[in-house]
Amino acid sequence: MAALDGIKGSDVRFYKGDIATGTAIVCRTKSLTIGNESIDVTSDNDDGFRTLLAKSAQKQIDMTVEGVIRQDDFLADVLDPSSASLLEAYTINIPGIGEITGDFRFSSVEVGAPYNEAATFSSTVESSGPWVFTPAS
Repeated sequence: MAALDGIKGSDVRFYKGDIATGTAIVCRTKSLTIGNESIDVTSDNDDGFRTLLAKSAQKQIDMTVEGVIRQDDFLADVLDPSSASLLEAYTINIPGIGEITGDFRFSSVEVGAPYNEAATFSSTVESSGPWVFTPAS
């Protein structure tokens, strides 16, 4: 893989559905955490050194997104009790790295509406089930 000059944060995009036909989630900041929970198999035979199993106990992707509220459909989905789980297919596109596709759930959404300023939102997004990583070509 070739070295990157860097990635502009606003070029990292988050879509409901896929890139070609999905809807971009309009946000300013995105933070992505890829977790591989360790399994500790340390025993007396390890002479005091921690030993981890090569396989992960649980793999997950957690993401926080924040931005100015500019999409009425996003907030309407969050407020609709019949779609409270918001577990759907989403795509994360990281230019020069690749795409992550899978089912994600908005586990929390906070709306900030200070007087005389833009209304904002922040949200925590969690993966559910396996995801697919497709490297950039």
